[in-house]
Amino acid sequence: MVRETQLLRDSRRSLLRAVHIVTSAMLVCLVCASLLVVVGCSSRKSTLGTTTTVGANMAGPQMPVHLSAQAFGSVPARWELATPTSAVRSYLAWTSYALRTATSAVATPTMGPDEGVRVDSYVQYNLEKGRLLDQALTHITFGKPVISSAHTLVPTHEEWRYRYLSIAAGNRVVGGPYSVSYDATYTVTKTPRGWVVDSVKAKALGEVK
Repeated sequence: MVRETQLLRDSRRSLLRAVHIVTSAMLVCLVCASLLVVVGCSSRKSTLGTTTTVGANMAGPQMPVHLSAQAFGSVPARWELATPTSAVRSYLAWTSYALRTATSAVATPTMGPDEGVRVDSYVQYNLEKGRLLDQALTHITFGKPVISSAHTLVPTHEEWRYRYLSIAAGNRVVGGPYSVSYDATYTVTKTPRGWVVDSVKAKALGEVK
């Protein structure tokens, strides 16, 4: 009886240890998931509604940047890379989000590596000027795609509204709002994850400030 009681006690201790390990693992997973949501799956360090140290994804110094909860809250729909046209739409939506939050890595699934470097460089350029670019696509018209064995060219006519926000707390407007139109051509290629934008040629139909 004593032996059976001891065995029961040992089994209970083992069960409690197992429950503790599982609970701890679940808590760690929840914390990690929360952190990914906060940073938008980005390699930058960001905190909602606070001033924090933000560094370039690929190059450039770190600097204090205020990233508001409102800016982070306007997350685009998950990228859709099934067709060249949907890939361009996703690229534009996620690039706009990256520029607004100074987190270029969130947009990289929609583009090739060279375009990723270009977008990150533009994010860094704006940070060095102490600003974030808040832009919105108000209208887009797609032309007929030009298909080749290597890639597809997607022509567009686009209309944008944009403004510049300070990186300081409060994110006051430091330029704009402005509006501009573009004629653009996107070079889109097929990858294992779907179509992505490799490069962009855009002609502004008016002054870009």
